[in-house]
Amino acid sequence: MTEDRDPVVSLALWGSAAVFAVIGAAFFGSPAATATLVELRVGSAMADSDVRAVFGGLQLGAAVLLVVCARRDAWRRPGVLALLCLFGGLLAGRLLSLLVVGPPSRIGGLLTLGEVLGLALACVAWRRSTEV
Repeated sequence: MTEDRDPVVSLALWGSAAVFAVIGAAFFGSPAATATLVELRVGSAMADSDVRAVFGGLQLGAAVLLVVCARRDAWRRPGVLALLCLFGGLLAGRLLSLLVVGPPSRIGGLLTLGEVLGLALACVAWRRSTEV
Protein backbone atom coordinates (compact mmCIF):
# COMPACT_ATOMS: atom_id res chain seq x y z
CA MET A 1 0.00 0.00 0.00
CA THR A 2 1.41 3.42 -0.89
CA GLU A 3 1.65 6.15 1.71
CA ASP A 4 -0.91 8.33 -0.08
CA ARG A 5 -3.57 5.72 0.66
CA ASP A 6 -2.24 4.22 3.88
CA PRO A 7 -4.71 4.71 6.75
CA VAL A 8 -1.92 4.60 9.37
CA VAL A 9 -0.14 7.52 7.71
CA SER A 10 -3.44 9.40 7.56
CA LEU A 11 -4.19 8.66 11.21
CA ALA A 12 -0.73 9.79 12.27
CA LEU A 13 -0.92 13.08 10.36
CA TRP A 14 -4.57 14.01 10.97
CA GLY A 15 -4.66 12.74 14.55
CA SER A 16 -1.48 14.54 15.50
CA ALA A 17 -2.66 17.71 13.78
CA ALA A 18 -5.83 17.58 15.88
CA VAL A 19 -3.92 17.10 19.12
CA PHE A 20 -1.46 19.90 18.35
CA ALA A 21 -4.38 22.15 17.35
CA VAL A 22 -6.34 21.54 20.55
CA ILE A 23 -3.33 22.06 22.82
CA GLY A 24 -2.14 25.04 20.81
CA ALA A 25 -5.58 26.67 20.81
CA ALA A 26 -5.87 26.26 24.57
CA PHE A 27 -2.51 27.93 25.21
CA PHE A 28 -3.09 30.54 22.51
CA GLY A 29 -6.51 31.53 23.80
CA SER A 30 -5.93 31.32 27.54
CA PRO A 31 -2.23 31.04 28.29
CA ALA A 32 -2.36 31.64 32.05
CA ALA A 33 -5.19 29.21 32.76
CA THR A 34 -3.80 26.49 30.51
CA ALA A 35 -0.26 26.95 31.84
CA THR A 36 -1.57 26.32 35.35
CA LEU A 37 -2.56 22.80 34.25
CA VAL A 38 1.11 21.99 33.66
CA GLU A 39 2.28 23.85 36.76
CA LEU A 40 3.61 26.90 34.92
CA ARG A 41 3.06 30.35 36.41
CA VAL A 42 2.31 33.21 34.05
CA GLY A 43 2.74 36.45 35.97
CA SER A 44 3.80 39.09 33.48
CA ALA A 45 3.10 40.32 29.98
CA MET A 46 6.38 38.77 28.79
CA ALA A 47 5.51 35.39 30.31
CA ASP A 48 2.02 35.53 28.79
CA SER A 49 3.49 36.42 25.41
CA ASP A 50 6.08 33.65 25.54
CA VAL A 51 3.62 30.95 26.66
CA ARG A 52 1.11 32.08 24.02
CA ALA A 53 3.81 32.02 21.31
CA VAL A 54 5.69 28.82 22.19
CA PHE A 55 2.93 26.66 23.65
CA GLY A 56 0.12 28.13 21.55
CA GLY A 57 1.34 29.58 18.28
CA LEU A 58 4.08 27.06 17.62
CA GLN A 59 1.72 24.13 18.23
CA LEU A 60 -0.95 25.69 16.03
CA GLY A 61 1.69 26.18 13.33
CA ALA A 62 2.68 22.52 13.63
CA ALA A 63 -0.99 21.54 13.29
CA VAL A 64 -1.37 23.60 10.11
CA LEU A 65 1.80 22.07 8.66
CA LEU A 66 0.53 18.55 9.41
CA VAL A 67 -2.84 19.28 7.79
CA VAL A 68 -1.11 20.55 4.64
CA CYS A 69 1.11 17.46 4.61
CA ALA A 70 -1.90 15.17 5.09
CA ARG A 71 -3.75 16.76 2.16
CA ARG A 72 -0.89 16.64 -0.37
CA ASP A 73 0.33 13.23 -1.44
CA ALA A 74 3.89 14.39 -2.11
CA TRP A 75 4.11 15.96 1.37
CA ARG A 76 2.81 13.02 3.40
CA ARG A 77 6.17 11.34 3.96
CA PRO A 78 7.92 14.62 4.90
CA GLY A 79 4.96 15.20 7.25
CA VAL A 80 5.64 11.89 8.96
CA LEU A 81 9.30 12.90 9.25
CA ALA A 82 8.10 16.11 10.93
CA LEU A 83 6.11 13.99 13.38
CA LEU A 84 9.20 11.95 14.21
CA CYS A 85 11.11 15.16 14.90
CA LEU A 86 8.29 16.77 16.91
CA PHE A 87 7.52 13.80 19.12
CA GLY A 88 11.20 12.86 19.37
CA GLY A 89 12.08 16.37 20.52
CA LEU A 90 9.27 16.43 23.07
CA LEU A 91 10.34 13.07 24.47
CA ALA A 92 14.01 14.06 24.56
CA GLY A 93 13.06 17.03 26.73
CA ARG A 94 10.93 14.86 29.01
CA LEU A 95 13.69 12.24 29.38
CA LEU A 96 16.30 14.89 30.17
CA SER A 97 13.97 16.36 32.80
CA LEU A 98 13.40 12.91 34.25
CA LEU A 99 17.15 12.49 34.66
CA VAL A 100 17.75 16.00 36.01
CA VAL A 101 14.76 16.66 38.28
CA GLY A 102 12.97 13.33 38.60
CA PRO A 103 9.54 12.08 37.59
CA PRO A 104 6.84 14.56 36.59
CA SER A 105 3.43 15.04 38.15
CA ARG A 106 0.49 12.93 37.03
CA ILE A 107 -0.37 15.30 34.18
CA GLY A 108 3.29 15.22 33.10
CA GLY A 109 3.16 11.44 33.07
CA LEU A 110 0.04 11.52 30.90
CA LEU A 111 1.66 13.98 28.51
CA THR A 112 4.72 11.75 28.32
CA LEU A 113 2.54 8.73 27.59
CA GLY A 114 0.80 10.64 24.81
CA GLU A 115 4.14 11.60 23.32
CA VAL A 116 5.40 8.01 23.50
CA LEU A 117 2.25 6.86 21.70
CA GLY A 118 2.60 9.68 19.15
CA LEU A 119 6.20 8.72 18.46
CA ALA A 120 5.28 5.03 18.17
CA LEU A 121 2.52 5.84 15.69
CA ALA A 122 4.91 8.09 13.75
CA CYS A 123 7.47 5.24 13.63
CA VAL A 124 4.87 2.83 12.26
CA ALA A 125 3.70 5.45 9.74
CA TRP A 126 7.31 6.09 8.66
CA ARG A 127 7.91 2.40 8.17
CA ARG A 128 4.72 2.03 6.14
CA SER A 129 5.46 5.15 4.09
CA THR A 130 8.78 3.66 2.96
CA GLU A 131 7.20 0.44 1.72
CA VAL A 132 6.70 0.27 -2.00
